Amino acid sequence: MSKAYNILVAGVGGQGNLVCGRALADASCAQGMLPVVGQIFGASQRGGSVYTHVRIADHDTGPLIPRGRVDTLLGLEPLETLRAAVDYAGPQTTVVLSTMGVRTTATHCEEDGHPSSDEVVDALATICVKVYPVDAGAALRVIGTARALNAYMLGALAALGNTPLHADNIKASLAEIIPLTGMNLAAFGAGAQDIMDVTPVGRNA
Repeated sequence: MSKAYNILVAGVGGQGNLVCGRALADASCAQGMLPVVGQIFGASQRGGSVYTHVRIADHDTGPLIPRGRVDTLLGLEPLETLRAAVDYAGPQTTVVLSTMGVRTTATHCEEDGHPSSDEVVDALATICVKVYPVDAGAALRVIGTARALNAYMLGALAALGNTPLHADNIKASLAEIIPLTGMNLAAFGAGAQDIMDVTPVGRNA
């Protein structure tokens, strides 16, 4: 590939952001590519922002995605995804977004100005080429745990097929990191199924 394919995972501490980044990097290694992973933490153990930069290429690249160069934005939390999009998205960016919000100390302090998930989707649609909002919360309530969000979102991303990574490689790489059985396996499958029912919105949807 002539240039890196850039995936940014945006969320808050405790959502499994780093697991997503590692699984994507390992999947790209399985396909003979050279991934570079960079991470930005904002008091992550207290629910702060966590961004994981995954750059996939066949040559050496820097660890952080340049502003405006994200190809796929995997959003684990709506407001953090919007913040990431403002800084890193460009007209080529596709967003896969969990609409399940996480209220942190910072967002509780912004109660009057905290946007709804629908408002976040609308804002993302003005910035990015396509936005796929998935109701991860509903699926995970049926499964019985919110801790499988990372498996759910990787399932959605794998099934969408808009990255250079093969779905089987993403699944296999995730299975090397966490037990992909029981609730995690159900979450991965639910994400893969739910994304197929989503009608994207955005500048070129």
